[in-house]
Amino acid sequence: MALTGLTGFETFSRVLLGWFGRMVTKDSVDLKNQLVKARIPLLPEDYVASSAMQVILAFLGGIAVSLAIVGFLVPQLETMDDPANAGEKFDISNTIQYAIIGLLVFVLPALIALVQFLTPALLESSRGTNMDRQIPFAASYVSAMAAANATPSMTFKSLARNKDIYGEISNEAAWIYHSMEFMGRDLVTTLKEAVDRTPSERFAEFIQGIIGTVTSGGNLKLYFLNRSEYYAQQNRVHVKDVLQQMALFSEAYVVVAVALPIFAMIIAVITFWVSGAGMKLEEIHMYLLIFAGFPVIQLIFSGLFYSLSSEISND
Repeated sequence: MALTGLTGFETFSRVLLGWFGRMVTKDSVDLKNQLVKARIPLLPEDYVASSAMQVILAFLGGIAVSLAIVGFLVPQLETMDDPANAGEKFDISNTIQYAIIGLLVFVLPALIALVQFLTPALLESSRGTNMDRQIPFAASYVSAMAAANATPSMTFKSLARNKDIYGEISNEAAWIYHSMEFMGRDLVTTLKEAVDRTPSERFAEFIQGIIGTVTSGGNLKLYFLNRSEYYAQQNRVHVKDVLQQMALFSEAYVVVAVALPIFAMIIAVITFWVSGAGMKLEEIHMYLLIFAGFPVIQLIFSGLFYSLSSEISND
């Protein structure tokens, strides 16, 4: 990638740390494929260089902020009176100061490095999941376009214009259309490149089928129709399975999140009341149960239902 395709920060990082990026990513095919599938427009060495620069800047910034806190702010605070202890000054222990330094100088840069390390894989997985979810609807749209005698180029162009409906599949269609119309590549070569760069195995299978149909002289209309029916059937089965899981979790929710807390409170009160061992039900126990236990149960089930509903939602 040319330097003109980089932002100012990425260019700065490449100039200073490009050697480090090339050393780390030497013969790194996996990272290159991840960046392509995640649609991160950077070469592996540029991505590593910019990531390393972010970590270095966070480290230096953490040192500067730590020096300002420990060298200026803490001494200023220790000269002030503590309202909680009349006549005494603020006393900030060394443990707290070391914790602040460790958080700013070591933990924060480590978190940035971890995020940069995981970002390509997470974006690739997210795009693949979105494409897998949208492919039944995109296949139906492509089938309708083929029935109207639209050419493959027109079909991918129309599909690319509906990003709000078909999500990442529209981005892939736009890439295919751009390669054919503006780069002058033929359909088969373009589709083979699309198979290599897509993060979705289902979409890769769909594109591979187009390649096989075109090269063998088959009927694309019939292929699109068959694929559309196949994906629609798969989607119906998947939706049915998800609804069954939601029904199961709904029953579990009634038992665990509604009935169980009520019975737990009643049994706890009765048990402590009739106990002869001097046991007492402290207020902290009720506070923990009501303000910690119950919300955690609700959050767990909310996350489960949200995850299941997103499996069958059509963005």
